[in-house]
Amino acid sequence: MRKISLVCIPVLAAACGSDDSPATGSVTATVYGEAFIEQGIPADVFTDGWSMSFDKFLVSVGNPKTMAGEGGLEVGADNFLIVDLAQPSDGEGYDLATFDAPGGDYDHYGYQITPNAGATGLNADAADVAEMKAAGYSIWIQGTATKGAESFDLDWGFALKLTYAHCEMNQRMDGNSIVMQTTVHSDHLFYDDAISEEPGVAFQIVADADGADGTTPDNAITFEELEATDIRAEERYQVGSITTPTGEPIENLLQYIQHQTTTVGHVNGEGHCEDTIVTP
Repeated sequence: MRKISLVCIPVLAAACGSDDSPATGSVTATVYGEAFIEQGIPADVFTDGWSMSFDKFLVSVGNPKTMAGEGGLEVGADNFLIVDLAQPSDGEGYDLATFDAPGGDYDHYGYQITPNAGATGLNADAADVAEMKAAGYSIWIQGTATKGAESFDLDWGFALKLTYAHCEMNQRMDGNSIVMQTTVHSDHLFYDDAISEEPGVAFQIVADADGADGTTPDNAITFEELEATDIRAEERYQVGSITTPTGEPIENLLQYIQHQTTTVGHVNGEGHCEDTIVTP
């Protein structure tokens, strides 16, 4: 029998036993507030006829990570940026970081929205960046709710430390580039139920809080007015067994909205994060 020798040529290298390991690529982490922040929440989204526009929607966001398997390889960046999501981005959002990721299958993503004294401003006004860091805010919004001839101004700064982990991700890295988007859902701030799978978006209870703390109504809703608004007898605004980050029962509108603030973080639009760690 005649012996035949096989010669491997470059085109057939993979078939001839070369290294088939997936190649290193890159992950770009972005952040986007969607049209509801850039263009406002229209009246047809609200159940009570209000609409909402945002002059500023600043977030201190960073520390994006990708993970391959439970307890597996984790890669990412540790920088933090203060981004004004109310600034138009043509639907693109803003880049946070780009980092190399070895080849393989990645099934977890995570990030933080938390105060960070070392954060740098991306597209936010320098004075706002300095004020946000000095106040220890993770989220700071300024906006106006409108219904007919009525309007109310909001200037709310939240200091919660939010870590979103195990966010939905099903990506294979093999020399390619992957984009993972931190998506911030502003309408969650105005959900009228914390436990319903289909809550409404409403503002009237916030408008009615004007002057609830004994001050003269001035069409600007403060945290003091929200705190003075008891929600326990409300038909909506149910919280079930949810408590504040310090374990107290949620009894007033401020506590309720602060809880809703913890739910604004998503991934790639509607993707969910399995774990949200909240530090007061």
